[in-house]
Amino acid sequence: MQDKVKIADQIIRNLQDVEDPELFVDIVNLGLIYGVDIEDSHCTVTMTLTTMGCPLNEYLDQEIKKAVLKTPGIESVDVKLVWYPVWSTDRMSDAAKKALGVGEVKSEKSYSDEKLLDFYTSIKTFAQEYPDFVQDMYDIGFTRIKIPGMLNTVGRVMNLELGSKAMGFDIEDVKKKLEEKGYKFDEGR
Repeated sequence: MQDKVKIADQIIRNLQDVEDPELFVDIVNLGLIYGVDIEDSHCTVTMTLTTMGCPLNEYLDQEIKKAVLKTPGIESVDVKLVWYPVWSTDRMSDAAKKALGVGEVKSEKSYSDEKLLDFYTSIKTFAQEYPDFVQDMYDIGFTRIKIPGMLNTVGRVMNLELGSKAMGFDIEDVKKKLEEKGYKFDEGR
């Protein structure tokens, strides 16, 4: 039994090397790993994704298998994808929340008067504050923003800086395009 615990601990450490390429945080700290079961030399990793239909499913499946197979004594891996319990930002570690700015109040300033943006507030917050924000983001190339459920899941932790990196966009170009649509940036936030 003790060997299984040590092996499971090593697998969890190895899984911390698997980073979500859109959020730049590892899948363990994101709270995507629900379980690691070991039977002889076989491991089953039970996990979820931040959204159904996540385009990273195949990528993460491959990266998880590579990471787990680095563990001495493990010869085969299955990744079991589940949707319950539903993932939420509550599952994230404090380190992940801090890295993504989740749960922190950045300012008491109201955005609604002047379409004010920054690079650290969540996309969902801006979408709630400004009726045209989702369409404006879509128009400048953030096409994933209209995927059903995206704002209520990834949008809760994604900000303009992370979104730009994930899409391969230059942040200054994104800023310029949003300014052309009437947004202003608060550099002090």
